[in-house]
Order: sequence, then C-alpha cells, then structure tokens
Amino acid sequence: MQTRLKWIFIALIIKILVILFLMYNLNLFDNNGQIGICNGDCPDYLNTARTLAETGVFGRNINGQIIPYAGRMLGYDVVLAPLSLFFDEFWVKNLTYLLQIILSAISTYYLAKTAYLIFSSWRIFYFVFFLYGINSFVTFYDLFILTESFSVSALIISIYLLVVEPNKKRYFFSGLLFTWAFVMRPFYGVILLFCTLLIIYENYFLLKKRLQYILVCLFVYLLTFLTVEIIWISRNYIHFNRFIPLAEGGFRDGKRLALMNLMSAWGFDFIDWNSNAEILVFLKPLNITHLKPKYTKVEDLPTYIYTSAYNIDSLKNIQLSFSINRIHDTIITEKLKLYKQVFIQEKPFYYYVIAPLRLIKNFLFHSGTYNISNKVFSQQPLFSQFLKICYSLLYYFILLIGLLAYFWLLNKKDARIFLIMVIPIYIIILFSFAIRAIEYRYFITAYPFLTILACYMLNLVWSYFFKPKAIKP
Repeated sequence: MQTRLKWIFIALIIKILVILFLMYNLNLFDNNGQIGICNGDCPDYLNTARTLAETGVFGRNINGQIIPYAGRMLGYDVVLAPLSLFFDEFWVKNLTYLLQIILSAISTYYLAKTAYLIFSSWRIFYFVFFLYGINSFVTFYDLFILTESFSVSALIISIYLLVVEPNKKRYFFSGLLFTWAFVMRPFYGVILLFCTLLIIYENYFLLKKRLQYILVCLFVYLLTFLTVEIIWISRNYIHFNRFIPLAEGGFRDGKRLALMNLMSAWGFDFIDWNSNAEILVFLKPLNITHLKPKYTKVEDLPTYIYTSAYNIDSLKNIQLSFSINRIHDTIITEKLKLYKQVFIQEKPFYYYVIAPLRLIKNFLFHSGTYNISNKVFSQQPLFSQFLKICYSLLYYFILLIGLLAYFWLLNKKDARIFLIMVIPIYIIILFSFAIRAIEYRYFITAYPFLTILACYMLNLVWSYFFKPKAIKP
C-alpha cells in the first residue's frame, strides 16, 4: 500500500509539472481563476449536468424547458451532476479539472504496473511510468471539460484489474470502471468484447476452471454494463419511443452533413477546428486556433477526387453556397450526395484504399504538439520551443516504436499482450476506415497502450547493450 501511494504521489508531482507547463504555454494563469479550458461541447456538458442535478432528468434546459436528451450517454454527468448540486459553475469546472489530473496520475501508476505484470520487468515499469507520466498528448485533455481524460484513465485501471491475478472482486471493479469509460466513449464497446474473451481464455485454457465458474466471472464482470444498458435503453424508449442502445445525435441531414460525408469519402478531414482539415476550403475557419488553414482554395485539393459528375467549377459553386447561409440548402445537399455516390462508383479503389490510407496518415502523422501553445512556433520562448520539440520526438517515439513492437510480439502467445496490441489497431481502423473521422483526440485511447509497447522495445534495446544474453525473440 505504501509503495503504491508513493508511486502515485510521484506520478501526481510529474503530472502537476506538465500541467503547469501547459497552463503557462496556453496562458491559463490569466484565465480568471479557471485552471482549464471550456469550449466546444463543454457548455452542453454543464447544461445537462445542472439539469440532471436539479430535476433528475438527463436533458437540456433550453429557455426553462427541460428536454430529454440521448445525443450522448451520461458518463461524464456522473461526476459533473453531483458537483453541480453543491457548487456553482466556476467550481464545478475547476474541481473537475483537479479530479481529472488526480485520476490521470493514478492511471499512470496502473499503466506502468500493467506493463510490469505482462512483461515481468521493473525496468519496463520505470520506462512506462516516466514516459507516460511526462506526456503532453493525453495530459492536455486533463485541462478540458471533455470525456477524454476520465475515459482513458478509467480504461487503463480497468485493464490493470483484468491482467492482475484474477478473482471475482477484481472482475467486478474492472467491469464497473469499464462501464463508466464506455458511457463516456461508447466506441469502447468493441474493447469490451476483447476483455470478455480474455477472461474466458485465461480461466478456461490457462487456469482450467469449470464452465460454471467462468460463467459466474463473466456475469460479475458484465453486471454493471448490462444493468446500465438496460436502464439506458428503457429510459430512451420511454422518452423517445425508439430503441437507442448507445446515443443518437450529431448533425441533422443537410448540406453540412452531406459535405462531411463527401470529405470522408475523398479521404479528407472534416474536423473544421483542425487547421489542416480540407473541409476548410468550403467552410469559414473557426477562430480557436493560432494556425492558418492549410487548404483555402479548391485548387489546393488533389485531382483524384474529380469524376464525370463534377469538376473544379462545380466545387467552386459548392464553396460559394457555403459562404451564403441556407441558400439552396436542399439542392446543394442532393448534389453533394450525388457527388459522393458517383465518386464511389467511378473510383472504388480510391474510396476503399487510398482514402482510408490518407486518413491514417493524417490521423497519426502530425506534430503531436499542435495544441500545447497559443502561439506559432517562431513566437514561442526558447524554453517552450525546446519542450515542444522534445514532446514531438516523444510522440513519434511512442507511435513508431510502439507500432514496431507488433512485428516483435506477433509470435507471443499471451492473451494479455494481445489485448494491449489490439486496442491501438482497433482505434486506427475504427476512425480511419469505419467512421472516417480523424480528430486527433480520438487517438489518445491508443496512446497509453502504445506506450507500453514502445517501452517493451526500449527495454529490448537496453538489454541488448547492457545484458546481451537477456534478449529472447
């Protein structure tokens, strides 16, 4: 217990130092007493949390009218709503930032402990603990009212409880934490499937447990998840008379959604607050970044996108329609849908192969530090420039060396290693091939597990130079 608390305390100190650097770089010391940042979805989270706290209804308060909501699940409100009962919005936000920082520090220890349990190496524990502890890629979101921080921390601890010596108590708490992560990020549902398979594999093939015992373990693990899902589905059916197991929402059908779908078909980024997104050719950039858009003219787009249904002049007309709000909405929407359909028909190779590969490239290969400053690189102090370079190098080390570890570990017959390996691959495939939405923050679910893999490779290199006989392919 004392050793664990010591390591968590050290992780918290490291985390605070990284947070202080980010606050300095983002000018958050002059933020009217707010530790972090509240923009994007933040006001909506606060609205539903306050409504839930005051009325017991998960919904939005719009001009005094309480409207039930199913656009997202209420995992974040589990924290925000109780805080909203006792504190005003200022303190709700600050306390949430603090809780995210604390849980992130705790998860740093458990991520390192997971690596130790899998690879039986204290050196890998130290590598993971330090490299994940100092990272800015995930830590940045500890300063946001978004689900990323809590969901990743909960997932890490849940995975730890699965790989440590199994018993029913740990299965229950692992399932509890996973369910909390899931109701913040429903796409974790596929990861739940792999976790369930891990329980079956370890108990049946390794521990030789009886089928009855395995079924009890699965029931204990999935109990919270199934209970929450039954309540959520029932609640949604009562309010909306529809079967809604996860969430529904997003953009309504119209020219904006049709444009986003066309962008994804081409292999383009439609996240309009990303300065590198191709969709900014058609939309006015949001004033939330110091970076200039990379794409501003139709001529900037690659020529493979053109088909018999449209040419460069057609896209310029589309560009013009988005500069005039709600003009010819229906006509433009149908045109954009037609453009996508024809592109898929005439250029299936580009749609099914080139576009996802382009999305993977943009999803993974960026600075990794695009968000840690409000100034362009040349205007940053020398100290900030140095740390930005170091953090970019750290991001690419984790990414490239972590992916390299797959080739080394493919022959390992360990279900725990498979689970660690499958999570990053799932995230990459999901957002690059299936959903085709490559907002950078979606990758932070993969980052901690790639850190374990990268540190495994780092340990191999260390062993090669200092203990040549220790390497075992």
